[in-house]
Amino acid sequence: MNDRRTCAIIGNSGVLINSRCGHLIDSIDLVIRMNMALFGGEFAPDVGSKISLMTLNSGQYRNLTNCTQNYGNITLDRLPSLCREMLTSLVRMNGSILWYFGAVAHNNHMKAVLAVLRDFYNLHFGFAYSPAELKSQVIKVLKLRAPSSGIAVYAAATHFCSRIQLFGFFPFYKDPTNRTLFTHYYEDARMNYTTNIHDMPDEFRVLLELDKKGALRIINDCSGKWNNDLLRAKFKGYNHLNGDEFGDLDAF
Repeated sequence: MNDRRTCAIIGNSGVLINSRCGHLIDSIDLVIRMNMALFGGEFAPDVGSKISLMTLNSGQYRNLTNCTQNYGNITLDRLPSLCREMLTSLVRMNGSILWYFGAVAHNNHMKAVLAVLRDFYNLHFGFAYSPAELKSQVIKVLKLRAPSSGIAVYAAATHFCSRIQLFGFFPFYKDPTNRTLFTHYYEDARMNYTTNIHDMPDEFRVLLELDKKGALRIINDCSGKWNNDLLRAKFKGYNHLNGDEFGDLDAF
């Protein structure tokens, strides 16, 4: 394996809207995208078009299994809307690797899914799974109570990437320029970061410390409007922050 491989992990935060990071992302050796997020096309200027691996969460895994088992011989235009949207996304990912964080027991199900995608829809994917529970290792090493899948992907990537850049990891309602953000760059919705099971603002603080130490690089803007030094200055002196507090820039 190339021991100089540079990897990009693309989170889905709305901070990537108008970030102009697409060209930089597409220049990186290996691009890991999260949870079937939309990319390319109209999103290309901000998040790029390149893909190497795409993660599936448990709900998406179930939906993909149901769609291929129940509608595996139906043309794309006749699929139920959920399945049609998922298959349309998979067309854009064709040739990449689907990465599921589930147990080995799911392998036979996934083999059946891949066979339908290959034989009926002419879509070809590799499949990866995590033989050990990644999140338990993150809890142990980084002392996070309920780590997100994003930081678990980062932990896994340290095993095959020499340099890691994170894009779209930003769990706050506003950026340092006071721009209001949606939770995801591809839809108009907002997550309640204060009640979510993951303490994402505190997790982001850990990532900023890793960035400072050179273990990774966080990039959320490629247009020159702001950088991580400004973020560190705003975090300084606060033991805990949530989305609302960070959104109120007067608090700093």
